[in-house]
Amino acid sequence: MKRRYPLMLLPLLLAPLSGLAQDEGATSTKPAADAPRRPEAEPPKQGEGPRLDLEGLEDPAATGTAAQAPNAETPIPGTQETFKERLQPTTTLAQRAAAILDRTTLGGYAEHDFLLPQQGTSTFRNHRYVLFVYSHISERISTATEIEFEFAGSPLKRDGLLGAGEVLLEFSVVDLKLTDWATFRAGVILVPVGAYNLRHDAPAQELPDRPIAYTTVVPTTWFESGAGFLGGFDLGRDWRLNYEVYAVNGLDAKIMDGQGFRGARGSHLQDNNNDKAITGRVSVSPFLGLEAGLSGYTGAYDLEGRRVNMVNADVFWRLGSLDLTGEVVRAFIDPGYVQGFPEGSTANTRDRVPTGMFGYYAQANYRFRVEPFFRLLPDEWHEGHFTASLRYEEQDTDTEFITAGDIARLTLGLNFRPLPPYVLKSSFWWEKSGGDGVAPHAWDGEFWEDGHWTFLASVAYLF
Repeated sequence: MKRRYPLMLLPLLLAPLSGLAQDEGATSTKPAADAPRRPEAEPPKQGEGPRLDLEGLEDPAATGTAAQAPNAETPIPGTQETFKERLQPTTTLAQRAAAILDRTTLGGYAEHDFLLPQQGTSTFRNHRYVLFVYSHISERISTATEIEFEFAGSPLKRDGLLGAGEVLLEFSVVDLKLTDWATFRAGVILVPVGAYNLRHDAPAQELPDRPIAYTTVVPTTWFESGAGFLGGFDLGRDWRLNYEVYAVNGLDAKIMDGQGFRGARGSHLQDNNNDKAITGRVSVSPFLGLEAGLSGYTGAYDLEGRRVNMVNADVFWRLGSLDLTGEVVRAFIDPGYVQGFPEGSTANTRDRVPTGMFGYYAQANYRFRVEPFFRLLPDEWHEGHFTASLRYEEQDTDTEFITAGDIARLTLGLNFRPLPPYVLKSSFWWEKSGGDGVAPHAWDGEFWEDGHWTFLASVAYLF
């Protein structure tokens, strides 16, 4: 009988080891009937994911920020356990990548052009291909990234020679939702000067070309490294207010007539001075379909503290099938030179910096259908429509002088959108510059006598 005691004690000695094995990840082959379900047995819930607002098809007066990452209303089951597994030192890269598939969404958009200018050579252009990645990290944390390949990336062949092309992170942020009306954002941020820079995605626009002042004075796509806050809240029963405010590296001294601020967009690696620019936008929507915004920017552009100050106003108004939209921007620049970079940098020149810039556009879009035409189309296209557009715009990248940077343009456009994510666009514009010393305006005879035309067609799609 005495020899049986060690055998009776053996289960008691092995019990702690069994519990330890369970703590290290061992699982029972047959769980108890009342045991809770493991997180991996049920796929985690996701937020809505990235969504581009299509102008003319969705609410333009909603959040107002392109590619703004939404936040889920309920926690993602098993989130912390999954991240612990991904951070284990012995986890391979493939295992870590596979673990994000349950909460990461991949999408994007693309645009392909055909350009026929009166002055120049016609060409097809693989204009841009943009990948968009959105991931919901937790209930209050999300990240969104936009990667653009412009003209098929790099290398780029121009004038028979291969050179560097463009592959850029145009938007890459991580959002931390603090309250229902305040989110902290950090990363590569779309500068909120005007509405167009925030909503520049090709499938959302009715015309294939961007407003000229919103490629120079506001250098769309204008992105900067920085951090700040965004959010919104209701003002009474119908009114809605949205805001964004950030501190960013800001513009440098490469500010030139004709190009505007395009070459002065800040570096994601370093700032050329210790000053951080402040930029922000506030928009109000008194009712669905009407939004008005006011935005600004202020920051030093060189080591001497010379500053750029900018103010922009924008409006969008939907009246049934008619959309009216427009923006105006004015920049005030302290006199200086294209300098302020490290000593020995070839970016330092004695080129004069313009002291002021100005631009605006006004656009009308009218949606309509031709019923006999749509009856001939496949069933899934029966809800499609045409859009006719008219836009007048001007830019002045040096308000002190009349130069080739002064441009006036009148554009007529027609597009066909069989489905919300796919659009065929065409446009014809007439423009004149101030290179002859005469300020261009459509109401002057010189505009029509000395101007020239361009035809541009494109296909844009969202996926």
